[in-house]
Amino acid sequence: QIERILRKDPEVQTVLLAAGANLSTRGTTGNGNSNEGSATVRLKAGHKTPTEGVIKRLNRELNQIAGIRPNAQPYDLVSNILGGNNQGMEVDVFGSDMDAILEKAKEVQGALQNVPGLEGVDLSVQDATPELQWKVDRQKAALLGVSFAEIADALGTSTSGTLSTYYQEDGFQYPIYVQSPLDKRRKISDLANLPIKVIPGAKAGDPPRQIVLSQVASPVKGTGPNQIPRLNRQRYVAVSGRVVDRSDSQVQEDIQKALAKVDFPNGMYWSFGDQQMRKAREFGGLGLSVFLAIALIYMLLASQFESFIYPLIVLCSVPLCAVGVVLAMFISNRAFGLTAYVGILMLIGIVVKNGILLVDYTNQLRARGMPRDEAILQAAPTRLRPILMTSLCAILGMMPLALKLGDSSELQAPLATAVIGGLTTSTILTLFVVPVVYTYFDDLARKLRKDKRDLSHANLIEPTPAAMGAIEEESDVR
Repeated sequence: QIERILRKDPEVQTVLLAAGANLSTRGTTGNGNSNEGSATVRLKAGHKTPTEGVIKRLNRELNQIAGIRPNAQPYDLVSNILGGNNQGMEVDVFGSDMDAILEKAKEVQGALQNVPGLEGVDLSVQDATPELQWKVDRQKAALLGVSFAEIADALGTSTSGTLSTYYQEDGFQYPIYVQSPLDKRRKISDLANLPIKVIPGAKAGDPPRQIVLSQVASPVKGTGPNQIPRLNRQRYVAVSGRVVDRSDSQVQEDIQKALAKVDFPNGMYWSFGDQQMRKAREFGGLGLSVFLAIALIYMLLASQFESFIYPLIVLCSVPLCAVGVVLAMFISNRAFGLTAYVGILMLIGIVVKNGILLVDYTNQLRARGMPRDEAILQAAPTRLRPILMTSLCAILGMMPLALKLGDSSELQAPLATAVIGGLTTSTILTLFVVPVVYTYFDDLARKLRKDKRDLSHANLIEPTPAAMGAIEEESDVR
């Protein structure tokens, strides 16, 4: 039924299914359970419906099948490398008792299902499966001279097998496992007679005694989790979901409000998953990158202008792009993620060129003897054309990515949106803000050097005969 639903979808090109195993980029793995399956779906090139729309449609159709719990997730190799797991949000519930953790994780799952923008909320540990438990009587085992580790090793070897040695033949190596035959471990009574240890006789000549499992343990039928995950030596259960149509920060804030109403007993607590922690560290590193980029640009401009003030005037155009980035992200309703942060790093190097054009040409006019105010009024209209040409080229070049015209452009769309918004506002505001800042800094420089004259760098005039005037010829007097 699942294959039929997936194949009839008009946007689906290829479907790979596996039952009792997990599908990955390297093929199938045997880590899945017999009651689980997975499918990898490849969409057609140039599909009209967005990937999120296809996922919602498939989830809606798969939910109509009785007895299954579908959980469709988008897979993109680049976003998987940048963002880690495809699950957008994860909450880890920590504790010591696995049963109590699982019950509290289900309560957390119910709370997160009511958070807007969070879909496909699921647990990392699935429902408990039937199992046979052997309760060891430690006092009796100690009297018989049997340790807990010996009982566990005997049960593990009998049921799962233990690698004993290797057999080599014709250059090939074959592993040899030691395991009880299937007919000797099919029933509980068979396992009850499992030999655990052989103890020699108390006296010389007494036959050795064989200790079987039923002497030190009793069988109990129960249920247990399919796995017991640990993080930093603590048991936990992860509750994860996919963020849709909202930003991660908004969903994360609503999760904190929802979990504030959940009562956690002593010894049990929750925290965001490793992906959110990693994102926080990455954003911290990117903040340092922004600071270093501004510092390097300042040092470069200071060496070129031979001044510590003019680079500050040029760098005042950098905060102007933040207004456009915020507006562009808000209007387009896109999340500010890692790619948008990379777009800001690009903007820092792009927007300063507008300030460089204005400040450099203003200094050139002042060097020719023009007063400061006149030089500013002439520099802005004169440099308007090259500023607009370079800015429009960058904006139009980013437009296809921002409009998601290409395949797999969802990841690059925030980057292009940030660049377009920041460059637009910076280009417009630079023509008004930089000249004003120039006058303020110039007045400040005059006050610091206590000189009200309009000083500027002088142009070097090469000496010429015309500049020096006519030279009389010397007469030869003898």
